[in-house]
Amino acid sequence: MASLLLDPELLKGLSEDQKKEALQAAAAAKRAEERAEQRALERAVKKREEERRLERERELQQSANSNKTKSKGSSNVVFIPKRKRQEKEKEEPKRSKPTNGTASTSSKPTPDTTTTFRRNNNSSTNHHHHHPQQQQQQQPSSSEWSHRANEAIKKSYLGKSAEDLEREKAEKRKKARANKKITFRFKWDEEDDTFQEDDPLYTTSQRRGTAAKPKKDKLASLVSTSVDTVRQKSLGSMTTRDWRILRENYEISVKGGRAPPPMRSFSENPLPTLPPLHPSILDALHNVMKFREPTPIQRQSIPIGLQRRDLIGIAETGSGKTVAFGVPICNYLINLPATVLNRVAEEGPLAIVMAPTRELALQINEEFSKMLARQRHIKNCCIIGGQQLQHQAAELRKGVHIVVGTPGRINECLEMAYLVLNQCACAVLDEGDRMIDMGFAPQIESVLDAMGAALKSENEEEAYEQEKEDVLTQGVPKYRVTALFSATMPMEVEQMAKKYLRHPAVVSIGDKDSGKNARIVQRVMFLSSPAQKEKALRDLLSRTMYNRDDKTIVFVNEKKHADGVARMVERMGRTCVVLHGGKSQDQREENLERFRKGGVVLVATDVAGRGIDIPNVSHIINFDLPTRSIENYSHRIGRTGRAGKEGLATSFITDEDEGIMAPLKAYLESTGNPVPVRLAKHPAASSGVQSNLIY
Repeated sequence: MASLLLDPELLKGLSEDQKKEALQAAAAAKRAEERAEQRALERAVKKREEERRLERERELQQSANSNKTKSKGSSNVVFIPKRKRQEKEKEEPKRSKPTNGTASTSSKPTPDTTTTFRRNNNSSTNHHHHHPQQQQQQQPSSSEWSHRANEAIKKSYLGKSAEDLEREKAEKRKKARANKKITFRFKWDEEDDTFQEDDPLYTTSQRRGTAAKPKKDKLASLVSTSVDTVRQKSLGSMTTRDWRILRENYEISVKGGRAPPPMRSFSENPLPTLPPLHPSILDALHNVMKFREPTPIQRQSIPIGLQRRDLIGIAETGSGKTVAFGVPICNYLINLPATVLNRVAEEGPLAIVMAPTRELALQINEEFSKMLARQRHIKNCCIIGGQQLQHQAAELRKGVHIVVGTPGRINECLEMAYLVLNQCACAVLDEGDRMIDMGFAPQIESVLDAMGAALKSENEEEAYEQEKEDVLTQGVPKYRVTALFSATMPMEVEQMAKKYLRHPAVVSIGDKDSGKNARIVQRVMFLSSPAQKEKALRDLLSRTMYNRDDKTIVFVNEKKHADGVARMVERMGRTCVVLHGGKSQDQREENLERFRKGGVVLVATDVAGRGIDIPNVSHIINFDLPTRSIENYSHRIGRTGRAGKEGLATSFITDEDEGIMAPLKAYLESTGNPVPVRLAKHPAASSGVQSNLIY
């Protein structure tokens, strides 16, 4: 066995236990490699079958198009210009002019007159010797032939005669007269007049709207009373209209999925069929996480999660999305029997959460630790790149209930058999659009395919019955529940949602401009050259009053440029930390923690542009504008102005940033921010390119 899996030289000097563990690891790696090869072969076969199907469809489409072209080209109608037709009509009387008092027979009759001419001609031939005058009378004149020829030509090319066209026009005029509007005049006897001379409405002079004021005041009092008391009403007296008012107050929009009503507080259950939140979770929310009441996304998402219903959440950054999907997962785990919780070492975790970046994964894992602060027997761990895989594998072997990580490292642990998902029935994709942009789609699909719980039925009624069955069960649910949170919904994310989500409820928070950072004041400084950026940065930092609680982030495009800008900031007398992909994971965590404590300026690439929740970021400076899409700009400035607060974002732009000028101009206009004159008049900003991509 050793000779097949490992080089015997590698086993020298090891104890028996170490050799045994090494051989087990090698065997697991071999099995994982075989499974990976089998999956790759299956995917290749499916891809080839799909290509063949598409090729057959294209051939059928091309065949249908060619048949249509042939049928269109089979008409025998020949078009003769109007001028040639008029010339032919003028020449016709000249050729048919009679000579010596007899009609000329050289005129060629039209098909419509051929039969008549032949009959007349035969008759004149048979009686030529006996009735010469009768022959002349029966033979049609040239003018008659000309008239018939003209009528035949008109009918052939115009389709209808002049009489027919005139008749149709007359019918249309007749219908128009019949449809003419008729004014009906009422007539009644004077004795039937109900007017009262002493009516105060007419006898006294009143201002406009006086008569309608009592009804308007009554209606306004009803509306204001409903808005003020909708949160104080008892749960049983809440009507459908009251729930609609509550959603409107918090700008909650729900589509599909038969979503339950939103929760008015953490301790209240909006529906009797929903399982209540466990007291330990309520204690952690109020006393550990310091939540006084739910945020809008939490009000609607938590009841949906408690019903084990699939969810698509669209909300601005800093809105509390982690608690929105974390509370239902923790409540589900706490209510499971101990026999199920004790099997995680062999059968794997019960819930898995994927995030695009290491920092966001660490942040989500920390939030889960806070939610489970009163439940020590439920464990969560974070597996991400940049840390030793062996330590993470050892933690997984001990057994954890919730796994948070990046798709790449989770998929790596699955292939190495360090992680199994045999009883995993909960999956969360946070920042789904970002993970797709970073190329994690294959890894995400591989992880979702490895889950033990089955997908719910595509039939809506059957899916709801399956959800009810899982809510009532005391063991591991049969069917999975998937939550997808994303700022945008590109085509790739929609395709993934259609494949792995069943009849999801789509929850969006805020108006259409909430995702465009409408509460952030955006200033764009148009500089003559990139060399002026250092002076502009110095002026901004010098004008900013030093406050430990106010934080500033300077964004650049490249990690090698980040170190140079950091030295630039330090020369200005400010303490600085750097965050980019070239730093080790420990350095990144340490620098991020120093920045959270305050007193330093953070210089970062787009690694800090999505998902990381850092409170009290007051100023974002785009030293370099993004080069890929306007979405990166949106997520950069979204680090400030979080959770309803105001924010400030300043961007440096030069003539070298022509690719972003048109999208940036449209973005500023859509969020109500001023557009600099030089940017508005720049030719690149007037090119009409307003898509998300920057060319």
